[in-house]
Amino acid sequence: MSVTIQDVAKAAGVSVGTVSRALNNYADISENTRARIIRTAQELGYHPNLVARSLSTKHPRSIALILSGFLEETIINDFETMLMKGCYQFAFEHGVDISIHVINSAIQRRKSYEQLCYEHNISGAILFGLKTTDPYCEALADSKRPCVTIDTEVKGPHVSNVTLDHIAAFDELTQYLISQGHRRIVLVHGRKEAMVSMERLAGAYQAMERNGLQLTHDRIIYTNFLREEATQGVLDYFKTHAPDDVTAFLCMSDMLAIGVIEALKRLGRRVPQDYSVVGYDGLDVTNYTDPRITTVDQNIKEKGYEAARLLLDMLEGRRQAQRLVLPHILTVKDSVRRIG
Repeated sequence: MSVTIQDVAKAAGVSVGTVSRALNNYADISENTRARIIRTAQELGYHPNLVARSLSTKHPRSIALILSGFLEETIINDFETMLMKGCYQFAFEHGVDISIHVINSAIQRRKSYEQLCYEHNISGAILFGLKTTDPYCEALADSKRPCVTIDTEVKGPHVSNVTLDHIAAFDELTQYLISQGHRRIVLVHGRKEAMVSMERLAGAYQAMERNGLQLTHDRIIYTNFLREEATQGVLDYFKTHAPDDVTAFLCMSDMLAIGVIEALKRLGRRVPQDYSVVGYDGLDVTNYTDPRITTVDQNIKEKGYEAARLLLDMLEGRRQAQRLVLPHILTVKDSVRRIG
């Protein structure tokens, strides 16, 4: 016999209306009450009608791609597009249903990870764009639902991570600039609280120290991985530094590299004749910029594909939670000039 909303209300010691309002995220329900009702509904195996209908289809396992920070972006970023393509390619090849949910830090504070999964009958999730300070990072560690994070590593018995060795990759990128004679290097940093930024920064320090160079605070331009912030950051940098204070800009993403090139063009400078610029990600757009940007290719589509494969394997008991490190490729194009 199927469990009804009346059964949930009785077991939780509340009214049917309270159960309904809690499951539909009404603001007048306290978080403690909402959490108790969701927990009770899960224990009893109660599913709202929408979920029940999805369970009657031939694909009872519902996989979700949860993108955090996507709402804040002011321009289209190929990274998320390629990630989606990889996930959907795997889903198409293996007959798996996959949905997309767009969130940010504020949404995470309003709606718990368990509640999001419960409302949408999500059996397992792939999460991208999480900051280390986000509420979902802590929630994932305690959740019993299998999930896969991309880049941001979260420790938990049911949490896998698909990533690159960002330290080694950024070390290699930095070393390439140094091998081309560049010693006055400015780092264009991503979001401070992003794990990938921390790892890439460690790679830059590693390469510079190995070559007897120092990366001082005044040679770092901080951004939130936004192109326009990179542009403004470079313009501001040259207000307080001489033109020959730098020969190369080491960027933590391709979009930041594009922003740097835009700033240099505004200043009447040429790339790579006056300044060299490198990026990181391997976005398709780097093949169409002027000049084409030297970058680290993450093979983003493969990241999405392998994340979906790993999640399905976890759901079906073929693999345990693990950290999967994919290879990277340094792709040399036209944006670096050898000097010295």
